[in-house]
Amino acid sequence: MTDTTCFDWQSFLLRWSGEWADSLPDEEQSDEDEAARRDRWLGFPPAPEARIEATEARLGRRLPPSYREFLKVSDGWRNAGEFVWLLAGTADVHWHDDESGLAEILEEYAVDDADPAGGRQGDPWRRGLQLDLESDAVYVILDPGDVAEDGEWAVYTWASWRADVPERHANFLAFMQDMYREFHCLRARPDTGVPEFDNATTRELDALLEQARVTALRGDWEAAADALDEAGAYGRPRATGLGDQIRRLLGQTSQVFFEDLVTDPRYAPELLPPLVAEHVAHDHRDDDALMFHLRGAGEGVVALAHEVLAQVRGGTYRYAPAGPFGEAVGRARELARLGDDDGAWRTFREALPEWEPPGPDHLAPLGWVADPLLGPLLTPERGRELLATPRGGRA
Repeated sequence: MTDTTCFDWQSFLLRWSGEWADSLPDEEQSDEDEAARRDRWLGFPPAPEARIEATEARLGRRLPPSYREFLKVSDGWRNAGEFVWLLAGTADVHWHDDESGLAEILEEYAVDDADPAGGRQGDPWRRGLQLDLESDAVYVILDPGDVAEDGEWAVYTWASWRADVPERHANFLAFMQDMYREFHCLRARPDTGVPEFDNATTRELDALLEQARVTALRGDWEAAADALDEAGAYGRPRATGLGDQIRRLLGQTSQVFFEDLVTDPRYAPELLPPLVAEHVAHDHRDDDALMFHLRGAGEGVVALAHEVLAQVRGGTYRYAPAGPFGEAVGRARELARLGDDDGAWRTFREALPEWEPPGPDHLAPLGWVADPLLGPLLTPERGRELLATPRGGRA
């Protein structure tokens, strides 16, 4: 369990503020934003202990530790993520008392009374402290009825336009870290006219991503997956596409689209087949969903997608890479055709060190999972075995 009372709020909030200030476009901003950019500070003056205690006396409850420590550094906050524009400090935090009317609405759709996202959905809105003061229809509630051993209260957020159940954050610190990641995710791909989003955090994450790529090729896929997930949570380009390669070999198919990579002509011959096979497996006759994940692709990749789609639907797709690895794949395919699945897998696995990626962002052979003879060889255990095998010239 993280000791939230030891967290360095000052450094965290200063970094966030500076990155936010540097990411603002040049067009006219509000007076508040201009002042925050000039000062490189999204917060407010710190709240003295006496003011915090007076707020607790007004509310009749001691505030949870991480929110309390935050207030000692900044008595409120602007631009928490992209959709909460002002968070309450000591003067404005108040009991929500179902002011939004959400409790009854959420309970109407409850399905499981034992699930915080089910039957108890309405509870935080009746008993919680409201932190959002200005937002894009986003509610932020500190729940005194959902308390951890360290005294932290869970934070619940909900927005009608998300069409989902309320999101739970373990505590106020976790909420703010999630909002910082949200800020990064939405700045990672700037529009025209927005400053390039380059800062100490993005450079650290990109270095982590590069190390994860090498680590994955060496066979330490678990460490690589953790690092890629961390970079992906901040929206770093390629992180999700790299992580999807690991997830697909572990048998995960939902929400695996090889983002940023499948449209690259170098990787499309390997990444398109599993993407197409999953599309066909769900009996999608409307191919618009598949093409959506190929938006921005060149004519060659789109043509290849249609070709692979026809082959997978017709049962004629055949995985046939070039070189020594391709020769071994051919032998494995013949063994699979004869019903010797163990022999086929052994032949495939032993040839893995000879596999060469077509580019730096390709972590493992993947086209074979769409082959009607080779694809059935994949199990989660074999996927882990493949990922643990050094390849691509790595020791």
